[in-house]
Amino acid sequence: MAVAHTMLPVSALAATPVCLGCMCMKRLKKSARPSKSGQTASQLVQKLAKGPIDLQILIGRPLSATQAIEQQTQAELSGRWQKDKSQSDSMQKACDVVELKWVLRRALAILNTLEIEDTPDHFQTIIKAGGIMDVVEQYPWNGQERQHSRRDKRAGHHHGKVVRTERGPAIRVRWADPFGGTCQDTFDMSEDGKQLTQITEMVMNTGEICNYNSCQSS
Repeated sequence: MAVAHTMLPVSALAATPVCLGCMCMKRLKKSARPSKSGQTASQLVQKLAKGPIDLQILIGRPLSATQAIEQQTQAELSGRWQKDKSQSDSMQKACDVVELKWVLRRALAILNTLEIEDTPDHFQTIIKAGGIMDVVEQYPWNGQERQHSRRDKRAGHHHGKVVRTERGPAIRVRWADPFGGTCQDTFDMSEDGKQLTQITEMVMNTGEICNYNSCQSS
């Protein structure tokens, strides 16, 4: 019997005769190893329980259940997010540790939009800050490093890559002096999918640490 291409909530899977849902859930529970995203089987099951999932993704294509759930996450992250300044931390210390120029600090004050493109091949972020401070970065999911212009707009480049963590995709970059250091930006989405928190952790070559969160809403 052909399976229609339809969207069903996970709760409906449990009622399916000789249940395709049960088969998928059993496959998930069988695996105790973390997925590529660093999630265990129980975490993947919880993600399924969040809402509807396309059955065609799970049974109509040559994908593992883990890959299907990662595709669902990619679809949720991709899009345009608006910064909620009332819920975000100050970036003052981050500006101070790299001695960011006054004109760039002014541009940061109007930073308000984050665009994400999360595909099976790459993870791309576009930070809109009125033109002068716009930052476009793209990293492949194969773990290879990419080179981009320094975010503080000084001469030179940083090297970075993207990895999957339990919280979500994380961009890890490093750059040389002056004001050299490393930075990780982790993109953590709320359970209801309405808020995205960018968790930034900076460690300067001097040993100074600067952490802050930026909250975005869809």
